[in-house]
Amino acid sequence: MITWLVIASYRNDKDVARILSQVRECNQRLIDRVLVVDSEGTGVIPKLIADRGWGDVIYRSYEWNLGSGANLCERLRIAAVAGADYAYALNNDGHFDADVLSALLRAAEPQVKLGAAYPLGYLTHAGAYNLTGTRELPLPAKLVPSRPSEPLIDVFWSSSNGALYSLEPVRRGIVPWTSMWMAWEDLEYGWRLSSHGYRQVIVCDAIYPDNYEYKKAWFGRTVNKPAWRTYYNARNLILAIRRSRNQPLYYAVVAYRLLLEFGLILVARDNKWERTKCLWRGAVDGLRSAIDCSGEMGKREHFGLQSSPQSTEP
Repeated sequence: MITWLVIASYRNDKDVARILSQVRECNQRLIDRVLVVDSEGTGVIPKLIADRGWGDVIYRSYEWNLGSGANLCERLRIAAVAGADYAYALNNDGHFDADVLSALLRAAEPQVKLGAAYPLGYLTHAGAYNLTGTRELPLPAKLVPSRPSEPLIDVFWSSSNGALYSLEPVRRGIVPWTSMWMAWEDLEYGWRLSSHGYRQVIVCDAIYPDNYEYKKAWFGRTVNKPAWRTYYNARNLILAIRRSRNQPLYYAVVAYRLLLEFGLILVARDNKWERTKCLWRGAVDGLRSAIDCSGEMGKREHFGLQSSPQSTEP
């Protein structure tokens, strides 16, 4: 069973160096190779790799900001082509925990058709466990105060940060959608894994602390993400539904979420006018772009940049 650690970064040298150091300090042989996929890299990480003599670490940098969807796709694709069985995905703000990975691998090994094994996310700021992916509809977060008693919980999706992905679906052409530039890429990928008959589970022995900023405001919802995220949250959710769950009930949920977000903008968020424009434009662009969901509609195309990957791999 060959397992790669695949790390996403956008010029986050300090965080990537921290994760690499955590892997080196681990006394368990859980990882066969490490891959870092960066965007607009500074050159610090490949120099660190060379200086430390880490020959099993591959570094790839791209001249544009891949965003979360294309970065995840690249990480899984590169690992799959190289023959890995599993890819343990971490974002640059993630934390490498050998016990968490061990629990994920133990749960994954006996599964016949596994798409992904996810840790049980614990939102430290909310003091609750995240079971949002147990519902197929993209409803607001489902948080529970107590750790579930079941060893495994079937889900339709979960966060890609800390996920152990099977690479069999990738070799069959089932990959994350690169158009999901910065939101809902893991939801859309989870839906497609589910549609192709792949099982996805939360492993309740694998507790993964999530330190994401959580500010309680109106109805306990999060408050101030960057304004531009409002655009992609609306656009990408519509795109994901049009591509993978094209049913009236899902559109009703989107309408509810957009109205909820508009209410949050009016009551609790800053930059109200900018966020309102982003919300409206994201919804409109999602509906327009969704007419042809086979195209590449990520942020890269807006700037007309061309790919030119650089790698430390021989």
